Amino acid sequence: MASGKSRYHMQKLVDRLKEFEYTVRFEKGNFKSGYCILEDKKVVVVNKFHDIDARIENLRNILAEVMKQGSEVENQLA
Repeated sequence: MASGKSRYHMQKLVDRLKEFEYTVRFEKGNFKSGYCILEDKKVVVVNKFHDIDARIENLRNILAEVMKQGSEVENQLA
């Protein structure tokens, strides 16, 4: 069973993605990487059958990618 700390950390990552206007869904899926990003709709789908540590790592990777894309857009507008 996942610790309360892990669930709290996972929720913080979800909240951070929401700040970028992304919707995060935990569903079953056959994603090689454990997640799928639908850029046009700003939806992130994370495999709910992965253990919580894998889901946290996936969310970290997604957040890093989203933040990188955001900074690239800002640089293009400058």
